[in-house]
This record gives sequence, structure tokens and C-alpha cells, in this order.
Amino acid sequence: MESTINTLKYGNIEIAVANRGAELQSYKVNGEEFMWDRKPEFWAASSPVLFPFVGTIKNGAYSFDGNKYEISTRHGFARTEDFELVEKTENSLKFRFFSNNETLKKYPFEFELFITYTINGNALEIEYNVVNKNDSDMYFSLGTHPAFALDVNDDIKLSDYYLEFEKNETSKKYKLNEKGLVLDEKADCLNNENKLYITENVFDDDAIIFDDLKSEKVTIKNSKNSKKLSVEYNGFPYIAFWSKPKAPFVCIEPWYGISDFEDCTGKLEDKKGILKLEKDKTFTAKLVIKGIL
Repeated sequence: MESTINTLKYGNIEIAVANRGAELQSYKVNGEEFMWDRKPEFWAASSPVLFPFVGTIKNGAYSFDGNKYEISTRHGFARTEDFELVEKTENSLKFRFFSNNETLKKYPFEFELFITYTINGNALEIEYNVVNKNDSDMYFSLGTHPAFALDVNDDIKLSDYYLEFEKNETSKKYKLNEKGLVLDEKADCLNNENKLYITENVFDDDAIIFDDLKSEKVTIKNSKNSKKLSVEYNGFPYIAFWSKPKAPFVCIEPWYGISDFEDCTGKLEDKKGILKLEKDKTFTAKLVIKGIL
């Protein structure tokens, strides 16, 4: 069944968000598209929300409070669930998804997840709110996964694009095994530099994941024109970058959480990067996306 698409135009910005996954499918500035168009031969998504897990759960199962839960899908389950549009204003769309009998079989917590898109000037602000509806602590991860189109044509090649960090960075990236689990060792990546070039091979080893960057903003630029797009991700402890080899898009993925480590215990409360939210409390995270022509 096709998902309902909700559109909103405010000023010179236009967005489209699907009910399924509350997924951002279009963000246009003066009619110019910045989002990846979900071509299935490369990747059929544009901006999935990663909840209640980021990445891969080892062996597709984990334990909590003495019980075992199975979840084979990567990045949790919210991205394929239908959200409800609960509020629409002249410049915002607010979506809600909440726990149900099906989610409780694979994730033992009652929750509400709100995703709000607000157009503010040329910027698109995306706010995520996780509400703990249990009588006890709730464990979860939350990640964002927006994919941005890279215009490739006779004049502009993929290799003309690069990611520019706010500050010079010296950082190693995590190594992943063939199942997407994280290894304890890291590989050299950035050495007192602020650019990561999008070559045809840069994502051959899967996502590039950092956990110690000083920058809280990264911008996609190319050397041939002035079109650029920035993502601000204040507070997120992990940031990942990913694409398919030779695909004309790049994902900028701020995360609260990370895939299981290869040597993890499988206990949810021991999971590296997991968040703990007290009862009746709300966790908030925010992204700011800004396209400039």
C-alpha cells in the first residue's frame, strides 16, 4: 500500500514527508531539490528514522530483564511503520508513532515517538522527541539517515564533491565486520583536516563512523559551483557518512547509538551508546538542514 505524502510550502521552501516512517522525501529551495530521489537501483530510501536501534543487533537478538527479544531488521522498526500526522501549521508538520502489541514483541517498552519538521527561513529543522510511557527506565537509540542528492552530469563528477567540517579534525573511523558489527580497532581517516572527499571508493568498507569530532556541522560542497547543503547536529555523539559505491548521493547520519560491537554481551542495558530515559521523561534531538544555491 502506498504511503500518504504530506506537502508543505512556506516562503521559498517546499517539503514532502511520507506517513510511512515520517520520512522526508523532498526538500526544495526555490524549486531546487536537495534530497535523494530513492532510485531503487542504488537505495530506495531518502531519510529513514533509526529507532529504537541504530545499525545491527548481533545475531538479530538481545536480552533485557531476563527475556530474549528478536529483531532482525537493521536500524530498528520505526522507519517502516506508519506515523500519524497530528499537527500541521503554516510552517510545520508533526508526526507521531507509538508502541503497540507488535512492537512490544520485539522491543519491551511503551513509548511515543514524535518527528516535527519546521521551515524556518531557508532552513528545515527536524526535531525528534521520544517519550517514555513506562513505570521504569527505557533503553533506546535514535538516529537520523538523510540522503542528499549529488548532481552528477557532464560538468560535475562524483569526485568533485566533498564533505567540509566546521573545524579541522583528527579522527579515526570505526572498522566494521561483514555483518555490520563494530570492531574494537579503528582505522586512520582524518589528520588535522576539514574535508572528506567523496570518491568512488570512499564507502567501499561501509559507513564511515566517528565518535569524537569537535564539529557539530558538516557541509556538502563541490568544486564546480556554489550549491551546498549543511547539516547541524548539536549534541549527537556519533556521526556517520554513507553511500553505495558510485551512487550520486551521500547520507549524513548523526546518531545517539551505534551498531552492536562484535564482542558485545547481548544485554540491552550493557549496549554501547544506548540511552537510558527515566519514566515520564522526554528525550529531544534536533537537526538543522540548510540548502544554499
